[in-house]
Parts: sequence; C-alpha cells; structure tokens
Amino acid sequence: IVYGFKVIVIQELRSKIIVAAQVVKTQEHESKYTLSLLAQAQRNLGSRKIALLLIDNAFMDGVTLWEIKHNLKIDFITRVRTNMDVATDARSFRDQPPSPWVKKAEREKDGLAVVGIAGLTTYGQYGEEEHKKKRYQKDFQANPINCVMVTCWKGKEYPLGKEKVFITSLPIEDPLEIIDGYNLRSLIENKGFRELKQGWMIGHFPMKTEAAARSHTLLTLTMYSLNACFQTQGGKGLAQKGIRRLRTEDMSTIHKLIVFAGDYFGIFDVEEYALIVRAPPQYFVRINPQEVQRRLGLKD
Repeated sequence: IVYGFKVIVIQELRSKIIVAAQVVKTQEHESKYTLSLLAQAQRNLGSRKIALLLIDNAFMDGVTLWEIKHNLKIDFITRVRTNMDVATDARSFRDQPPSPWVKKAEREKDGLAVVGIAGLTTYGQYGEEEHKKKRYQKDFQANPINCVMVTCWKGKEYPLGKEKVFITSLPIEDPLEIIDGYNLRSLIENKGFRELKQGWMIGHFPMKTEAAARSHTLLTLTMYSLNACFQTQGGKGLAQKGIRRLRTEDMSTIHKLIVFAGDYFGIFDVEEYALIVRAPPQYFVRINPQEVQRRLGLKD
C-alpha cells in the first residue's frame, strides 16, 4: 500500500522479475483484478509460459479460480481463510487414517507434517458464475477441489482448528510438494516487496499527487525488473559485453527491420521476417532456419 494506492503484481519467482503490475485504489479488492493482471502477464510472456500461480488469499475467488484452471489451463495453490467451510471440512480429516483420498506425509528434518485430502466439495463458490448462484439450492452439487493441511510446522504442532489449509488444482499424491511449492511465495515477500520498499524506496514519492504516485510506482517496478533481468545468466552476458560492443556486434546492421503490430513491436533479421510471413528465400545467408523456427514457435 502506497499513498492511497496499492500495487498488485505477478512476479516470476526464480528470476524475481515482475511480469505484470497494476496500481489500484486502496479500497479496491484485489480479487477484482486477478484475471486482468494475469491477461497482462500472458501478453508480456506468452500465453503458454505460465503453468502455476501461487496466489495470496486476498485474491481468492471461486469463480476466478475456476476460470484460471478450466479455461486458462493454469494450476494454482492458495491458502484458505480460517473461517471458510472448506477449511473446517479439511480439519475434520486430521485424524483419519490414510486412504485413496487422504494422503499423509512427514519430513522430519523440517519438522513438517501435512495431510492431503482429495475432492472436497465444501467450496461452493468454486465454479462458473451460474454455478455459484445455485449454491443455496437443495439439489446443488459443489465442484470437488483438493486440499493440503499443515498440522506441524518447524516442529511446532498446530492445535485442532488452527491448522493452515491450502486448496489447489494440482493432484495431492505427494502433499509435501504442494507446501514446498507454495513456500516459494516467501521469495515475493523477501526478495520482492521488501526489496522494493527498503531498497528501491517505492513508497517515497517526488510529489504527493496521484500522477506522481502512479508514475513513480510504475517506473520503480520497471527499473527493479530491468535490474533483475541483468542478474540472470543471459543478462550478465549482455552486461559484460558493454554497450559499444553490443552496438557493433548486434545492432549496426542493415539486415534488421522493426515490425509494428498494434501496441507491440519486434526487431527481426530480414531472413527471420521472411520465415514469419511464409516467404523464405531460396538460400539463407545469416540465420539457421531450423533454429529460428524452433525459437519463434513456427510449426511449418
């Protein structure tokens, strides 16, 4: 939250790069923006690049989660709010013996114990909008969803009713994998938000106006992500070359062209562009056509 606004982001965890961001008023609920934020991330990365979302429960909405899984084909893990029916239902399985739908696992070195429950039907909001509207009818049948409950964390056993419960679209054959996956969200807090607040001074504005707050916030996010890009292996290689060498080797050529399409543009070698528009030359001089087809995802 910064000066009457809050910043909602999708961050690629391993590289720390923020791939989509929106600035909204503080009183706005985050769940209203989940799908538009995800659509922005897919435009930036490509629709097939996102396979799993680790979602803060502020974004939790059953219709949205259904859309993410069943229409966008993206899996998710999110923590359930304590007072939800699905959390109460999951906790009733704590002392149940293992079965085809109840999986228990422990990892002694971490002091971690979890219970996975497959196919709970007490999250009535999980479904399409029309499905959600029928949840108080007598013949209503909820869509199943998988849960993982943490009963012991770092050697400390949670008392009954205080267990942490997560829902996921992933299978729970190994419930420890679900918790390990969600734990990566700590990278957002420690290497993302904390870095932005303490290191990049995202909350310190040059002027206390709406335009200044938005501009400062988005520029800071852009610079943060650019810096994160150059910390990757590929980015380090570019940085070590230096801009003069890059200009000499990679930019000073008459064989490049810029292609504009709406709000987007791309820089291509002329031979690459010939492949894209399905008008390849008889002989290729500068590129390997098979490598370019693979890199650009050209199927024929």
